[in-house]
Amino acid sequence: MSKRTVVVLIIVFSIFILSSVVLAMGRKVKPAEQQPASLGTAQPEVELINPGQLEPNPPITEEMKERKPQEVAVQLAPDMATKNKQIQTALKNAGYDPGTIDGKLGARSKKAIKDFQAANGLKADGKVGAKTWAKLSAYVLQANTDNTAAAPETNFEKGAAKKGGR
Repeated sequence: MSKRTVVVLIIVFSIFILSSVVLAMGRKVKPAEQQPASLGTAQPEVELINPGQLEPNPPITEEMKERKPQEVAVQLAPDMATKNKQIQTALKNAGYDPGTIDGKLGARSKKAIKDFQAANGLKADGKVGAKTWAKLSAYVLQANTDNTAAAPETNFEKGAAKKGGR
């Protein structure tokens, strides 16, 4: 067989398999009373709900209001720059100013870490270990509570344009 014939056969076979899968996904299931009971076990009936039947915004309960921000711990990223950005973002969201969120833990970030640790009953050493991250991670995904809109990060300087730039 030539190389071209093999390629054509593979394409035809792939199309056949794909169409079989698509057809299998579109099959209708018989209602529960018409399906044969397999091995004498009863199948539970499930009622499907159309998206239009759902409430647009479920009510917020008192329990939801009292919950702490993000009770699920977020894991630190494997690379150092992203990990440091997560720490800086969490500090900022928790109300501690780490300075610019740039992935570099400078003096302001270290001070913010120490302040956070002291306020949360942790050893204020400026290092984000397991205990510090367990408390700090609650603030990673929390939106910033400032009333001011956060400015998007750009590579442009304010004021006059750089010479020689495009």
